[in-house]
Amino acid sequence: MDHSYLYSTRIENNYDEDQADIISVLKQELMKNPKFAIRLINFCKGLPISYPAKLVEIDKNNIEVDVYPQQAVIMSEQRYTFIRSHVLKHDLYAKVQYVNVKRRAASLAKLSYVEIMAERRNYLRMELDEPQHAHFMTSAEIVTGKLTELSIIGACIRVEQPCSLEIDDEITIRFMLRNIAQNLNYNVSMPARLVSIRGDALPRYYAFATTPDKTVDRQIAQYIFQRQIEIIREIKDACEYS
Repeated sequence: MDHSYLYSTRIENNYDEDQADIISVLKQELMKNPKFAIRLINFCKGLPISYPAKLVEIDKNNIEVDVYPQQAVIMSEQRYTFIRSHVLKHDLYAKVQYVNVKRRAASLAKLSYVEIMAERRNYLRMELDEPQHAHFMTSAEIVTGKLTELSIIGACIRVEQPCSLEIDDEITIRFMLRNIAQNLNYNVSMPARLVSIRGDALPRYYAFATTPDKTVDRQIAQYIFQRQIEIIREIKDACEYS
């Protein structure tokens, strides 16, 4: 799974020299403090999951850590994590070599400096559990797709057909939004401006800045709150059954 959209690389020298620098810093901290801890960050369907992790051992370019079970569950699925510590120049991106939920242990490798772009957002951008049918109209066509992500001020629609829409074009997007708690469906319509397109080939992901009215704003806020509860429950259940 590609997580590159979540971060931007921050190379200081080159990959190998940066990794050597990172390992050296972490080794020094572990020697000074056997209980030295870092913080791990993952994004589960848009929700940040972040817990401290104890640095246990460093073997060549791999670091061994004790982790919280919630973090281990997400790492076992995503096979990556971000690392944060005050001793590092930047946050890190790390590949998960090994993770055991029951033992609460993980091995991380291929460490590199990054900036976590997902944290620069003003609002949580939640992935829908089931992408919903969506459509919008350009000056030349009606475009159909699937709503895949939603925030208070933004939306992302996956489109599997050629589309003439260009950056900064203003349109109206329409989709169905489900209120799980009340078992209701809302027909949502709101103005939107295209801000980015992801993907060199079909399907492409069209990200919009949106301006919902008060009613739609409330409906979206309720949905996002419910999604957070769902995701936390899913992680808790996965911990119990692991």
